[in-house]
Amino acid sequence: MVHDAAIPAGIEPVYTAAERQGIYYSAAMWTPDLLELLALDLQISGRDSLAQIPGRALLDAWCETLAVFRDPGSAERQTLDPVLPRLCQLSPAGLEAGLESVLGGVDRDSASKLQRQADGWTSENSRSPLVILSLAANLPALAVQPLLPALLLRCPVILKSPSSEPLFAPAFVNALTERLPALKPALAAITWKGGDISLEAPLFSVADRILAYGDAETVADLESRAPERVFAYGPKTSLALMSDQAEPTIVAAGLARDIALFDQRGCLSIQAVFTTDDPNPLARGIAVELDRLAERWPPGPIDPVAAAGVQQVRMEAALRGLTVADTPLRTGTVVIEPEARFQPGPGLRTVRIHPLASMEQLPEILMDWSGQLQGAALAGDSAWQLCPRLTELGISHFAAPGELQTPDATWHNGGVHPFTALTGDELRDD
Repeated sequence: MVHDAAIPAGIEPVYTAAERQGIYYSAAMWTPDLLELLALDLQISGRDSLAQIPGRALLDAWCETLAVFRDPGSAERQTLDPVLPRLCQLSPAGLEAGLESVLGGVDRDSASKLQRQADGWTSENSRSPLVILSLAANLPALAVQPLLPALLLRCPVILKSPSSEPLFAPAFVNALTERLPALKPALAAITWKGGDISLEAPLFSVADRILAYGDAETVADLESRAPERVFAYGPKTSLALMSDQAEPTIVAAGLARDIALFDQRGCLSIQAVFTTDDPNPLARGIAVELDRLAERWPPGPIDPVAAAGVQQVRMEAALRGLTVADTPLRTGTVVIEPEARFQPGPGLRTVRIHPLASMEQLPEILMDWSGQLQGAALAGDSAWQLCPRLTELGISHFAAPGELQTPDATWHNGGVHPFTALTGDELRDD
């Protein structure tokens, strides 16, 4: 039976049988005293152990582990592949595509770039902070994105998995520490019910830093209980911009990928497309490509609430006489929306295409969403020329269509360097 915990030796919680989405696993039972003991152990033994690990050895172990989890034939994937699709509410093919996207962003080339930055890192705090990485459930394998920079800075880490998907992070940590045993005293991947004040208080009193992924309510609760120690990757959304200099039939395939991946649940999932070109060829192209992707990456179980939201979008568009692609619900929904305003959709691969008279309109249209925007897929020179103004609105990742959902390890998520998020200190070149 698989476990929802990977912990250092000497920490011995009681295990009990657990079930979620028809998946049975072994769950560790945590108490306030045990979590505090775990944190103190990581803080002392973990730092000492991490300090002795050569950078090359850490990078090699990371890349070997990553290769295992990118290989569907590996023993680790053979264990996880039957259970992760159900836990993540993705189809098996959709999960495979999602894993490749997330894991591909922290591959050797990307990790090596970040390691070189870590080698030159100068921090006002000589101690590597004990970090809690509190993960969200919307993306599979999210743990690898914050874990890599934490390890490169030699930070002991507690990975807190979401209750809805408690198995990937422990499996990854176990595989990583098998390849580099010196990491075992410095890493823990566990699950507990978030928001339990009595359970978390001793743990939060020890932790130096908390990186939190999740909804606004979760983040606000953490910030109230660990003031000045929380860095939040709160809920954000993304869009695309295509100028009339781009070719719609070429752009459509990439945009469809950035819409369909993760069933449109990620912060880098495209919700709307703005274009100065004729929107009709683009709408037709995206609909065709979404149909192809529905065969290649079938959607996971359709949430009734989201389905109702999509049906409402379709009915309202029909009543207004708007162009709506003739596609099945499972394929996705494409609407040409003449109103130039940004409105995230209900999910299930739904996208609105907004025609613009000029690219210069877009920053003003997005002004009310300042600070809530994450990424933009850009096609055409005049679209790329808007990057400085879009950055001022909080957009932190720009990419060509089809590449938006695979940022590399050096990405300044939320506009902040990953090392700054971990320590609170600014990256300096000295």
